[in-house]
Amino acid sequence: MSKKFLLGLVIFIAVCIQNTNAQTVYFNGLGRALVTTDQLKGNVLTIPDASPLYNGSRTDTVTGRRGTGGYTIFDLGVNAQPNENLRASAILRIRNNFGGFYGNGSSVFFRQLRIDGVIAKIVKYEIGDIDLGLTPYTLYNFDESYHDYEADVFAIRRSIVNYENFNFGNKWRLQGAHANANFRFTQGIEKIGVRVFAARAGKKDILDFATPDRVNWGGRVDLVQSKFFQVGGNYIQMLDLTGTAATNVFEFDNKVATVDFKLGYDNDQIGAFLYGEAGFSKYSFFRAQDDSTVSKNGNFYDIGVSGEYKPLKIKLFASYRNVSDNFNSPGAQTRRIYDYGTPELFSTVKEGAAIRQPGLLDRISEENIRNLNIMPVLMTYRPEYNNITPYGTATPNRKGISFGASVGEMEKVIKGDVKVDLLSEVVGEGSTDTREYTGIRGGFFFNVNKLINWERALGINFGYRYEHTKRGGDSKIDLKSTLLDAGINVEVVKSFDLIAGYKMLNAKGNEYVLARNAYNDLVNPVQGYSDIAASNTISSQLFNQGLVAAGIRYRFTKNTYFTGQAVFYNNKSKLETTTLGDFDYKINQIFLNYTMVF
Repeated sequence: MSKKFLLGLVIFIAVCIQNTNAQTVYFNGLGRALVTTDQLKGNVLTIPDASPLYNGSRTDTVTGRRGTGGYTIFDLGVNAQPNENLRASAILRIRNNFGGFYGNGSSVFFRQLRIDGVIAKIVKYEIGDIDLGLTPYTLYNFDESYHDYEADVFAIRRSIVNYENFNFGNKWRLQGAHANANFRFTQGIEKIGVRVFAARAGKKDILDFATPDRVNWGGRVDLVQSKFFQVGGNYIQMLDLTGTAATNVFEFDNKVATVDFKLGYDNDQIGAFLYGEAGFSKYSFFRAQDDSTVSKNGNFYDIGVSGEYKPLKIKLFASYRNVSDNFNSPGAQTRRIYDYGTPELFSTVKEGAAIRQPGLLDRISEENIRNLNIMPVLMTYRPEYNNITPYGTATPNRKGISFGASVGEMEKVIKGDVKVDLLSEVVGEGSTDTREYTGIRGGFFFNVNKLINWERALGINFGYRYEHTKRGGDSKIDLKSTLLDAGINVEVVKSFDLIAGYKMLNAKGNEYVLARNAYNDLVNPVQGYSDIAASNTISSQLFNQGLVAAGIRYRFTKNTYFTGQAVFYNNKSKLETTTLGDFDYKINQIFLNYTMVF
């Protein structure tokens, strides 16, 4: 069946349904046209060459210097609701990559299929492509990149990547079924909520018989006594279905159970709460061929206090957590970004001998380095981006205190916060000595127009994140990294904005990145990270990245806009090898984007 025929058939059916009962069918969707033109510069385009023909180096003749790419997409959402207890929805995507004309080279496919409804006016359910989440220690799609106060010019790019990868908040996009029900009471307790779900752990081809069928199932029961006290229990299990793994392959099984609570006092002036979560994990690998099993148990507890003075919008909090080194919770510890992924833009350099590592620009604009699968093994990461909690709040082998404060809200003149982490390892990794971590992050949004009573929007923002990792003993570690965010947006005429932003990441020191084997056990360092000569390091590195962007934005409606931006990315990471030379480079980019949401 041709794509054009499929498209025509879907539209025809939708129109027929709408004509039959216009009250039960409605449409929504998104359209986007995106184009970038890019230029690569720098020492990454030269290669050391000691031959008499060259003066110590020669020009890379393979790597591209310029490129233009983009696409046009249209996501049509068709929602059929024959009655108040049932709804079927589908999102049909039409995509045409830059360079295709009159539909040539286009693709048509379903982006989402879902059925949801209500049983007996009590149980709500959904089947198909669903978004699932529980607590930060059980099922939680955490964002390892700190960008709470990044400029609008960068937030636009990030929102596109989030949409394409179904990163809606902290939930995982999975394929399965989910049901929940709330039972309300007139006295004693306010309500009891029950949730259950079962879903595939990630994408898998239907003809892939080598990979086991891996599923997540679990649920939550929560009791709300009142706004002053609530308690909940969570359970999630990730396992390979019996019989779907070869006899010589280990079957994976991981269980996590936790209890969380919140207790306190709240009125119109103040709020004060004690909250926490504690639990355990058990994971095992079983191989039928020789009846062997590898298993480990882990646990954690996290308890904190918070207070709020509502008239001034001031909040304070402090917490302590202890997460054992063997605590394993794939649904909460899986990373959103492949730090060692291959970017689509200028993916290889040095005449194809090296892969360009993703940097600040790629982390806000590359769709291909995002991870959509829940992984059973902790993923390798780059410490300059997040070395304290690379696997979110549930990062194993961490203990210590966190505290902070916030003031204001986005609708007022100012909103800001600050958070401090003082953590350490529970046990040493790669050494009997333990690492100590100090982290500070925070920032503010300042709505200048609200201060001076100007009718147009005028806002500035600033964000800061500092991390320091150190360890004594024979294998000393001392790594410092700093991330800065700054931005401004000015509404010069109604709905027409000038937007600009700046990001900077600097990391200096040494660290060892430890890998994990198939059983989640630590193995030898896979990459050294150092700006000094040290054992087990591959090269001398000083990470220094800068990203500047400026442009315009015209807002047709709240969700429909056009933006044009000039982007300048400078990567001065002093990664150098004797055969390939250094890898300093710059990327200059023009970015155009029209997005329509209806």
